[in-house]
Amino acid sequence: MSPQKSKGGEDLEVVLEAEKATNGVDLNNAGATSIKTTYYTRQPKRSSFLKYPLTLSQRIREYRHNRCIMAPLAYTVIIALIVTAFVGLLLALPQFLLGILLAPLLRRQKWIVQFLYQNSIARWGHINIMKVAGKKNQGATKSEELPGHSQTINQRITVVPGRVYIHPIPQFIDNIAYLIVSCPPREAVGKLPVLGVLVDCGEDAIVKAHLEGIYKKYYACFYTQNKDIEGIELHAILCTHRHHDHTAGVGALVKELTMKRNGESKAKKPILVNAGRSGGDGQPKLYEENQGNVIVVGGAVEQVPYCNLYVQNGCFVPLPCLSMRDGDTTLENDMNATISIEVIGVPSHTRGSVVFALRSRPAPDIISSSAGGANVSHSQTHLFTGDAIFTGGAGAPFEADLERSRDNFLKNPKKLKSKNGNSLIRPQAGSLSTERCFAEVLLRASDQYPLESSSGSSTETTLLYPGHEYTTDLLMRQFDQKTITQDGHWVRMAPSTFFETASHYLTSAHRRALPQGQKLLTIPTPLDKEMIVNPNFRTLKRRAEHLVNALLLWYEFGAENRVPAENRSMFTPTTNKRRKDSIFTTVYSDDLNTILQDLRSGKIDPVSAADQIEALDSKLDENLIARRPIPSTLPSHKNVYLGILAMTVLGSAPAAVTLSDANIMNMAAPVESTDEILISKSRLISALRQFGLLSGGGSVHLEDIITLLWDESRLDNKSKEDDVESSIDNDLIELGLLKLSMFGVALNQPSWFSKYCVPCIQPKPDYDENSWVTTCKLKRTNGELQKHDPKTCLLCQGVVSSP
Repeated sequence: MSPQKSKGGEDLEVVLEAEKATNGVDLNNAGATSIKTTYYTRQPKRSSFLKYPLTLSQRIREYRHNRCIMAPLAYTVIIALIVTAFVGLLLALPQFLLGILLAPLLRRQKWIVQFLYQNSIARWGHINIMKVAGKKNQGATKSEELPGHSQTINQRITVVPGRVYIHPIPQFIDNIAYLIVSCPPREAVGKLPVLGVLVDCGEDAIVKAHLEGIYKKYYACFYTQNKDIEGIELHAILCTHRHHDHTAGVGALVKELTMKRNGESKAKKPILVNAGRSGGDGQPKLYEENQGNVIVVGGAVEQVPYCNLYVQNGCFVPLPCLSMRDGDTTLENDMNATISIEVIGVPSHTRGSVVFALRSRPAPDIISSSAGGANVSHSQTHLFTGDAIFTGGAGAPFEADLERSRDNFLKNPKKLKSKNGNSLIRPQAGSLSTERCFAEVLLRASDQYPLESSSGSSTETTLLYPGHEYTTDLLMRQFDQKTITQDGHWVRMAPSTFFETASHYLTSAHRRALPQGQKLLTIPTPLDKEMIVNPNFRTLKRRAEHLVNALLLWYEFGAENRVPAENRSMFTPTTNKRRKDSIFTTVYSDDLNTILQDLRSGKIDPVSAADQIEALDSKLDENLIARRPIPSTLPSHKNVYLGILAMTVLGSAPAAVTLSDANIMNMAAPVESTDEILISKSRLISALRQFGLLSGGGSVHLEDIITLLWDESRLDNKSKEDDVESSIDNDLIELGLLKLSMFGVALNQPSWFSKYCVPCIQPKPDYDENSWVTTCKLKRTNGELQKHDPKTCLLCQGVVSSP
């Protein structure tokens, strides 16, 4: 065979020999790659280093990285992608246009729940699905054999010792009903039966089984001598709202109780049932006139199935009373003498949703006698919230006004940048309606608001009873990076908030991970703990902080007067107390080690060490990064809007969805203009007190600043003949007047159409020309001063070295 020629005419063998001499490679042993030098004096040729013949995989790998072959192929891929994308766009254009047309309908899909969910077919489907799914979660203990997703027979909450107790009852997959029982007074024990009031009834069969089980375990021992009394006498069913998983068992249970009482022997001693001390103007016959002597209570506009007592916001439920003659005396088991149940309207999840607030004292208009009443040394509040408030979350606002995406700052934080004092506020829509309901429940549960009807308990003695066991799932969501908002990120909060939430999650997850038949409920939850672990309550606290900043800013730059020193309120700064019901307590290790060293060395005595250890966890309430506004600057228009929004959420009561609902439910009416919303001074003061911010005004008490704001807002308008505030209580004032005094936002607000119509929208906020906001020459900024020293921060020590 003749030698091959190269392109230049030289023999290939000559060329290879030259490559060999130049590159220092022995071509005869190329497979061993015997390298004589570690560098090349010219670009090596790949073909010279190949050992032929190549396998298929080796040849493909060589082609895959060959520029001459792959560069044209890459261009072909780019052209194919462009052509495919263009064709796909043409095909997707109709779908895109259809999506634009369907978007308004999809945003209103909650109407399906509001209007079609009440249909009998929807009821049948929902309940059967819940029952089938619930059977997988239901277990039974060998000793009690009670069905349900949790073991609750051993759980009993004391309301009034020796008289009133609460028993949770599991239903379906995660629903919870509550049985409130009233034991007869000492002189009537064994003669009068135990009274029962049920909150929500989804499954009548499970409720009846638990009624029997609870009676046998706790109360049958008192009736061994009286065979006529066979169980708990249930005479009232309270429904928080109309959804089927809370009301489906009401009809069957009432029918069962009616048949039982109609068939009872007339030889028994007659026991009368009435409304007891809550009676008046015909109410004593309230129970006698209803089927089975049972009342079914629901919101007046809620359309609860089988409802025969329609209640409104602020009223007290007439509770049952059993009485009988025993010789010359009358024995009574009157629930009204020991407890009261107030109705709190929370129109958000549904238009007529209510929260039942049980307090361990009679209603204000009832004077309990010494014989029937119990001596209660302290007052407690027990909140049955249904689907309005969960432990760690809230129910979906199905029947609130439609929330626009630009108004939900949690999901769209960038939309907040365009807001100003002139922006429209819709407190009845979406998440804002939920926030107002949370604020209403918080304030009504406290002992400060409303002043005329509640002298009840603080958040430390208030327990929350939600309608579902969602605790573990809702708390877990708070640690999901996909759902954490920038404003609600853990690094912006005090460490104690994170550890309290993590502790509550670990506890609830442990209880729910127990074997079937042994799972335990995570409720009830103290309200003061709920204010820490529930993101909705944390949002309310941020609203309160925005309000404090707005009030202090107005007092410094905008107030025409000053609070005289002799008229300033006396106050004591609030101190953080260690939570006694926490499973875990988190402290800084350095602080604990210091106390231990001082105790061992004798520098401190055991009593002082105990005091210091008890105060350790309060240090975690301090934020690791301190924030304060830049001095000599005004807040941005966004912060002005946040101050006004906070005043609206915290200072105004939830409004009904319609004017007729407002009149029926005794609630605030919806308004057409934001400026017409009535703000309550006492409500704002109480809200700041609940969040521990009332004493945050430095030398001047915030209560005095709020009073001064109210006075100046009225002084500006007393000369008007058509002053609408002249006939309203001094506690209330329109939001528009407060905006004018605080930020100089003009009263001639544009309509909602001009605020959202692109051609009519105002590019700048409309402030009054004489307002301090416009006349003040200070710079307006969003900036904050952040103080963080990594050398002293307990989480960053050791990361940086000291000089």
